Amino acid sequence: MKWEDCLEYKVKKVKENPEQAKALLQLAKRRLESIEKRRKDEFPQLLIESYYEAIKELISALLAIHGYKSYSHECLISFIDEFYPTSLDNFQIHFLDSMRKLRSDIQYRGRNIADDYLARNNKTINEIIKKLIEIVEKEV
Repeated sequence: MKWEDCLEYKVKKVKENPEQAKALLQLAKRRLESIEKRRKDEFPQLLIESYYEAIKELISALLAIHGYKSYSHECLISFIDEFYPTSLDNFQIHFLDSMRKLRSDIQYRGRNIADDYLARNNKTINEIIKKLIEIVEKEV
C-alpha cells in the first residue's frame, strides 16, 4: 500500500509525541531482551511474533515523532519506505511485509512455520531492528 493511500484511509495526523516515542523504544528494547533470554529452538512462532512486535513498536515510535497514528500494520511499513527510503533496502522492506503477513497467519490462523525459519532469517531480522533502533535513538 502506498503512503498516500494510508493517509487517506488508515493513518491520522496527531500531535508529535517524542515522549511516546521514547516509551515505545524502551518497550521494544525490553521485548528484545526478553527474546534473547528464550531458547531459540522453542516454539518459533512466539519468537517471530515477539520480533515483529518489537519492530512494530520501533516504527510506531517513528510515527509518534512525526505526528502520525497508524491503524494498519501495512501502513507502518509504507511509512518506513516513504520517510526513510535509504535506511532499509528493498529486500528489507519486502521482508518486513512478508513478516507482517506471517505474523498475521500465525496469530489468526495458527500457522506453523519451519523450525529453521529463525536460523535462516535471524541476520536479516537483527539488521532491521538495529537500523530502526539507530533511527529512533537519533530522532528522540
